[in-house]
Amino acid sequence: MIVFFVTEHLAFGSKARLVRHIERLETLGITHVIDVRRYAGKKLRKFKTIHLNFKDDARPRPMWFYARALRFYEKALKDPNSKVYVMCRAGRRRSASMTYFLLRASGVGPRKAENTIRRARPCVQIVRAYRDSSEQFLHIMATRQNL
Repeated sequence: MIVFFVTEHLAFGSKARLVRHIERLETLGITHVIDVRRYAGKKLRKFKTIHLNFKDDARPRPMWFYARALRFYEKALKDPNSKVYVMCRAGRRRSASMTYFLLRASGVGPRKAENTIRRARPCVQIVRAYRDSSEQFLHIMATRQNL
């Protein structure tokens, strides 16, 4: 298991499936997990967790996917001691793309968000369909707030 922090309160990486992985997350201070893997992990019960069941198919995600992730993330950040870990199988595509979305939703510009993630882990792939559908969600949310 590998963990990459992009902010003090946000990290992404690969799946936590062994007891030692869970212990490492606890040692790092992780309190919340956004699991974007296809199959839920039972060992994650020690954390507040949201499981967004999607396979890595490089297709756009529905708007509810981002709404649920953002609601969970914003609620987690109400506690100043919380740390959110976004995980997928290998920590390169789905978790990196979701982390991009969360940075963007937090007000970070697109270029800075991507560069921040790439500095943490250079081999990531911000999947175009995931990025574009997350940007579409953010655009819709901004339009609604301006009404």
